[in-house]
Amino acid sequence: MPTLSELAIHRARLLRHRTNFETLNDDAGLSALDRQIIVQPAVTPEDAIAKLQLACERARAGECSEVVRLIEGALHVLRH
Repeated sequence: MPTLSELAIHRARLLRHRTNFETLNDDAGLSALDRQIIVQPAVTPEDAIAKLQLACERARAGECSEVVRLIEGALHVLRH
């Protein structure tokens, strides 16, 4: 089973290299990766960062600016 960090890296690569033609396939792949990241427990600070980054992206997509600020604050502490 891949680590949360590996899943997050794979997800970031999918998002970076995505084109309009690949959107539907990518969305299905991203949903599967998201489910794996959500279900797998965090056991390291890097795992926690991967989970928080996903939560931040989802909050940003839902325009939950207060939640985004809370998550970004926690990410800042974990990264430094």
